[in-house]
Amino acid sequence: MGHFVVSKVTGMDDVKEGDRIEESDFSCLTDQGNFVQLKYVDEDDVVEGEEAKPGIFSMVKTMAGIKLERTEFTKDDVLKDFVNTKAVTEKIDKFFVAIPRYEKYGVFAKRGVLLYGPAGTGKTTMIAETARKYGADEETFVLIWHTDKIEAGDVKDFIKHLKYVGVKKMILIAEDIGGIEIDQARIRSESALLSLLDNQEATFKVPVIILATTNYPENFMGNLTNRPNRFDDKIKVGYPKGEHRAQLLKFYDKEDLCTESTFTLIASKKCDEFSPAHLREVIIRSAIYDMKPDDVIKDMVKEVEDFNRNFEEKAKRGMGLSNFEYDD
Repeated sequence: MGHFVVSKVTGMDDVKEGDRIEESDFSCLTDQGNFVQLKYVDEDDVVEGEEAKPGIFSMVKTMAGIKLERTEFTKDDVLKDFVNTKAVTEKIDKFFVAIPRYEKYGVFAKRGVLLYGPAGTGKTTMIAETARKYGADEETFVLIWHTDKIEAGDVKDFIKHLKYVGVKKMILIAEDIGGIEIDQARIRSESALLSLLDNQEATFKVPVIILATTNYPENFMGNLTNRPNRFDDKIKVGYPKGEHRAQLLKFYDKEDLCTESTFTLIASKKCDEFSPAHLREVIIRSAIYDMKPDDVIKDMVKEVEDFNRNFEEKAKRGMGLSNFEYDD
């Protein structure tokens, strides 16, 4: 079964000889003298999309398909002061202001921003702070894509059929985008992902920022990053500096376990690859194992060195990052 929809209504004076009427349409005249075209729509061809409203939402995969679920991020009032969220929000603000210029040149307003850097350096905190800012402005739809749970092709189809209600702008957030093939240390460059990033099939209907993160920039495919209109801006998120590490450690140290020597050690170059998660672990390990923080730090420095050495050896054996290929 299907139904008719009105595809065009004009006054008789507006209908001219030679005007095109679609072959699949029916036409009729109203009592008011209007010319009406009716198109038959089969119910099987109608795809009902979810309503996209201002706020923060996650895509959730269910037995009935992908659904929207309103989402909130937990606040990290400590870490947010040590990550440069402004590096992201400034670019988004400038993009939103420039939307009329895109329209002027006949270009769809879309931009990609990639946050890259080691795990635990604050990329998720930057994402959370950004989502909170724009999710509260009453005209931006913030959509979270958990890339490990939903394939790019499904995301593309879902977004394509969204119904926008009170939405003027969109931010699509994709954490750990790309997926990694561990056996070859290579990113899967799916055609659906490239199509989504390029908006080849008019997937996005409102101006959009695609904000993505990866822990492995050296693995990321060149056709995803080294090309405008996919990820136009790349922002490196590095480890905290020495003085920031000392400040974070002081915050986590609720029982005054650390001494001045501890703060000097944590600020030294030996700890340059310590993330906020490492600093929290210094205090936790000291408390549960009854160890001095200085000794814990020395053990963790050795763990980081051992990991880096093993990783480099794996790469030399042809199993690591130097062996990946670019896909078109």
